[in-house]
Amino acid sequence: MPSINLAPGTQYIIAARKRRVRLYGIAVLVVFLFAASWAALFAYHQALSVNNKEIETKIKTANAQIETLRSDAVRVSLFEKRLGEVSKLLETHVHWNAVFTDLERLLPPDTQLTSFEAASDSPTITVQGFTSQVDQVSLAIASLTASDNHPSVFRSGSIKNIQRKEEKNEDQVSVVYGFTMTLTFDTNILWQ
Repeated sequence: MPSINLAPGTQYIIAARKRRVRLYGIAVLVVFLFAASWAALFAYHQALSVNNKEIETKIKTANAQIETLRSDAVRVSLFEKRLGEVSKLLETHVHWNAVFTDLERLLPPDTQLTSFEAASDSPTITVQGFTSQVDQVSLAIASLTASDNHPSVFRSGSIKNIQRKEEKNEDQVSVVYGFTMTLTFDTNILWQ
């Protein structure tokens, strides 16, 4: 039997309702996805904000520690600079010990030195002094000068001048002889 459709638009209405329900479902799903994405991004932003605040706190703490240690760092840097300068001085240090030792050891007992002039780059030393006897001046030059059986740092010496001086002490008059002596030596002993 043949069928007659008494409501020809009902199928269209039913299909439209199904499409509308599907469309509402898709719309709800899209809104839900956007809301879930927004919530996830908001939570991620909050986590980054908290992490950023923690990092800023750590940076402030580190900067405070740097500031407290800056004075120590400056002191260490200045110490290292001074240490370098001291090392440089020690490398170029001149050792006069051998010269002074031989002057003390080889001068006659009653000879006293009053002046000492020397330079580390010059092989000569000029000394001034006095003694009570004029013969002690020649004895001093002889004892300071090195020979085969007499070791000394001084190679040779010469007397520049001798002056006789009278010193009055209350009612006594004593005579002393002032002298100027030039001694030569090997400058290499200053750097040992």
